[in-house]
Amino acid sequence: MDYLPTHVAIILDGNRRWAVSKGMMKLEGHLHGAQNIKPIAEYAQEKGVQYLTLYTLSTENLQNRGSLELKKLFSLFQKLSDYLGMFREKNIRVRFIGNIEKLPENLQKTFAHIQKETASNEGMILAFAVNYGGRDEILRAIAKSQSISMTEESFSALLDTAGMPDVDLVIRTGGHLRLSNFLLWQSAYSELYFTSTMWPAFTPAEFQKALDWFAEQKRNKGK
Repeated sequence: MDYLPTHVAIILDGNRRWAVSKGMMKLEGHLHGAQNIKPIAEYAQEKGVQYLTLYTLSTENLQNRGSLELKKLFSLFQKLSDYLGMFREKNIRVRFIGNIEKLPENLQKTFAHIQKETASNEGMILAFAVNYGGRDEILRAIAKSQSISMTEESFSALLDTAGMPDVDLVIRTGGHLRLSNFLLWQSAYSELYFTSTMWPAFTPAEFQKALDWFAEQKRNKGK
């Protein structure tokens, strides 16, 4: 039995609904959600999680959300550079996965800078899925391929998560029971944990509940 997941992926859902429940404007939920990333990432690393992937903006979000909301989200992504000191101190390596080329140029530059500045860190890998969609990722990987003979390993090397192991545990906050096009290939044998707790209210204690639940699962992986 695997008591601790090597790779945890979290669907950060419920920001806007949490804000409404608190009498705030919907967009304020994204700010509080962004502020929650640091304590959860730090707790994951303390527990020994080696890879943490956060679903922060889907391809569908980019297509369907209003310009004001996207502007707010982009400004929050820009602020990730403020955490470079913490990433260095904690030895966290940051990656960005998704169709990054479709994002504003200044945001692409910020992401590239953060990745470069943390590339030599050897601790936990923290991946942000931005303008990410599982189907889009698979189609982009197929476009990269020059071979008609493909194995799971060679195909995995073409994905955004190349070099990262498959996901052991997918956590979705906010109460919805679906994957929403997140890491479709990588989560083939993931354990799926759903909680009604909204992302801004998802504390390290709530994270521990998910880890405790994972430890109780019997993981056969088809055996």
